[in-house]
Amino acid sequence: MRDVRRLPADRWPDVAAVVLSLLVLAPLLRPGYVLSYDMVWVPQLELGRRDVWGLGSALPRAVPSDALVALAGTVLPQGVVQRLMLLGALVAAGTGASRLCRVLPLPGRLVAVTLAVWNPFVAERLALGSWPVLVAYAGTFWLLAGLLGARRVPAVLGLAATAISPATGVMGLLVVVACARGVAGRVRWLALGLALNAPWLVTGLLRGSDAVVDPLSVRLFDAQPELGLGRLGAVLSLGGIWNTEVVPVSRTLFSSAVLVVALWLLVLVGLWAWHRRGGDALLPLLGLGVVGVVVALAGSVAPDALGWVVAQVPGAGLLRDGTRWLLLLAPVQVVAAGHGAAWLVERCRTVGARRLATAGLVLVPVAALPDLAWGVGGQLEVAHYPQDWAEARDRVTQSGTEGDVLVLPFSSYRQPSWNHDRPVLDPLGRFLDRDTVVSDDLYVSGRRIAGEDPRAAEVGEVLDGDWTAKDLAELGIGVVVVDGSAPGAADLPFEQLASLRRLGGGDVKVYAVDGAARPGVPSSWRVLVPLAWVTALVGLVLALAGPALRRAGGGTPRAAGDAARS
Repeated sequence: MRDVRRLPADRWPDVAAVVLSLLVLAPLLRPGYVLSYDMVWVPQLELGRRDVWGLGSALPRAVPSDALVALAGTVLPQGVVQRLMLLGALVAAGTGASRLCRVLPLPGRLVAVTLAVWNPFVAERLALGSWPVLVAYAGTFWLLAGLLGARRVPAVLGLAATAISPATGVMGLLVVVACARGVAGRVRWLALGLALNAPWLVTGLLRGSDAVVDPLSVRLFDAQPELGLGRLGAVLSLGGIWNTEVVPVSRTLFSSAVLVVALWLLVLVGLWAWHRRGGDALLPLLGLGVVGVVVALAGSVAPDALGWVVAQVPGAGLLRDGTRWLLLLAPVQVVAAGHGAAWLVERCRTVGARRLATAGLVLVPVAALPDLAWGVGGQLEVAHYPQDWAEARDRVTQSGTEGDVLVLPFSSYRQPSWNHDRPVLDPLGRFLDRDTVVSDDLYVSGRRIAGEDPRAAEVGEVLDGDWTAKDLAELGIGVVVVDGSAPGAADLPFEQLASLRRLGGGDVKVYAVDGAARPGVPSSWRVLVPLAWVTALVGLVLALAGPALRRAGGGTPRAAGDAARS
């Protein structure tokens, strides 16, 4: 076995990224599924579901992330896919930060890796279940490293990672505009970015005026103060998420506030040292960071103006959860912290002092947020789906009816005891093998945020009255599934449910609605949406294989290298 003491110095940052990521996700490595708020993973996500591809009636918030999960699930068990996504995102964030700081000595790179993996943005988004945001977060570091280092493959893969969700896709395009080299280079990278984002762009545009959100959501999704440092302090420390239930306990401690201030001082020193080193990419990254802070605070500073925008401008709802835009602030802080650490360690005169200083600087981000370890302080635990759910899935499959599934009670969130009472978007609709109509209304601090899915709204109106089986069939509902353990189940209209054909069940009961037909999809959607997916796939393949294709066509390696640098 190779002596670890002989491990090349440039590999230690990668080792640190793996170790830190395992410290965060260690409790998640047991069998089962991690279900937390927006993170809903099921044993099998059917590829035939329209919502996976953006052909459903709801806004394409999970496009293309759902398709990626469904495709990966055809090769690997979904439990493995979930671990690979989460662990891969954290490791990639750390290794990407190391590549972005490749010109720095080892101490600077180690501090950069630590801060990239160990910060409130990662903690709060992980607890909220925003795994696509974390994948895009990791991809941003690689995108920047590729663009600034003239390396095509890392930049292409990083850009593809940002395109995994609509909001992060826009952020990836902003990174390209800010950091690609030359006008021609920006145009080419922007064209590639638009191609990679085509699945959600096209499906979103097809919905037109439906792609607006409740203006009330701006006030309910605004940045929250943490650490006694106010909203601005929370945002500048990469925190401030709207859902205070997922905030780690350490973000309420005075000691953490002191350490955060120490990190800010390190970043300020790093900005100065970075400028002295030549300031390569300092202004573009600083500009991106300013954009991230402005969007994060917009809901607090100008809620009425932003509320009008998201209610009137289709697609502007991507701005309402402003703190996820801190993804754009993280890179400049990470790189600056690396520069600051390198400068301080260089001031030490002995080897021992340098090692001690490096260890101390690496530990600052960890000490400021100790409960990121072990699944964000135990917030994340594995769960196992009840046997009733598998039986209900079989009954739906064998129902012999057409149409979609309606899950009752008609509410978006659940807090099942078998998931350790952890809130989560209702997993039952995704657990079943066909498209499901679910409520997309949200309740934050007891206040209702109206959903955007017109079909869900129509179903909700029918359920509020004295509906019949014929009413459901006309809405394209072929199966009704009742989760008896969910809040509100006792208030369901059991007399009306008794008029349906019951297929059995225990806590999860299944009813058939005869005479329903699966709702149609507009013919233009059947053409444009697949074309968008093909565009993304072809764009990705051509971008990765471009140099090889040019060489095969007679181009020279020098020409290919020049193209990669553009």
